[in-house]
Amino acid sequence: MPRLLAFGEVLVDWIPLEFQRQGKIDIPIYGQYPGGAPANVAVAVAGLGHQALMLGQVGDDAAGHYLRDCLVRQAVNCDYLLSCKHYATPMAFVSLDAEGERSFSFQRSETADLKVRLNDFPQQVLEEEGILHVCSNTLTENDIAETTSNILSAAKQAGLLISFDVNIRLPLWASTEQLFQRVIDTAAASDMLKLSQEEWDYLSKLGQVNDLATFLFERGVSLILLTDGAKDVQLLTANWQTSLATPKVTVVDTTGAGDAFTGAWLASLMQQNICKRESLTQAIDSQTPLLDALQAAVVAGALAVTKRGAWSALPSAADIHAFIQSKE
Repeated sequence: MPRLLAFGEVLVDWIPLEFQRQGKIDIPIYGQYPGGAPANVAVAVAGLGHQALMLGQVGDDAAGHYLRDCLVRQAVNCDYLLSCKHYATPMAFVSLDAEGERSFSFQRSETADLKVRLNDFPQQVLEEEGILHVCSNTLTENDIAETTSNILSAAKQAGLLISFDVNIRLPLWASTEQLFQRVIDTAAASDMLKLSQEEWDYLSKLGQVNDLATFLFERGVSLILLTDGAKDVQLLTANWQTSLATPKVTVVDTTGAGDAFTGAWLASLMQQNICKRESLTQAIDSQTPLLDALQAAVVAGALAVTKRGAWSALPSAADIHAFIQSKE
């Protein structure tokens, strides 16, 4: 049975729930939520009825224990989520503007997620059929970037399909030149790429690339998913492209919406047994399997913004199906 391997950070998201006035100061009251983009995707895939494993490392601390317990409760396999006694679990403070758009302030210096290495995992973890999903937060520092590269190489050799969500968090990067090169190198090692229009424009400008799609396809990427908030989602391949409008919904919190989108996309591929490069190539030629997956992903992303939080906002398969049926 195909499975998802999500590699990267699991962290605590502190999200403001309300403000209390004390004198002349508004004090934010934060809620503690489990998060981290790869973990969000793992939870989304598990919630849609597929096997999902979390590869990474948290601190052997209260936050790490909390996150592990949350993942297990969401049916994510944590056999390969390691615990480290010497480094803390990462955290992020989320700020929301009037439209529900978020920004992040990270506590992620010398944290446990940055210290994991390929040889910390047993070799057999990459030997079964499935999809490996990674994000760019494991590229921000030299050691974890090397680990990511090694895991990608091992996964490709084992025949896994590789998914890469660019998901740039600029405060975590010391060098924009390094950012561009590592993101492009990781894209070149991947089969599928997901990024936002903002990230697309940023990378194009940073690398002085006029046609980013051709640039990426020439480096081996098979498929690109391009999102742009409430605007149409684009699916690009070297030979054809299409777009799909996003449903109109009331936005409460955009945290994790991209991960809900990605999780539903990957779950649909797994449901259709598209878990190898050869089967992805066949799906690209056929188009229909990918259009079905795109519809599920777009609906999942839209439903996710109608609730607060990352995991708590993830829609179920029944939610996605009911929404699609209601629009037909």
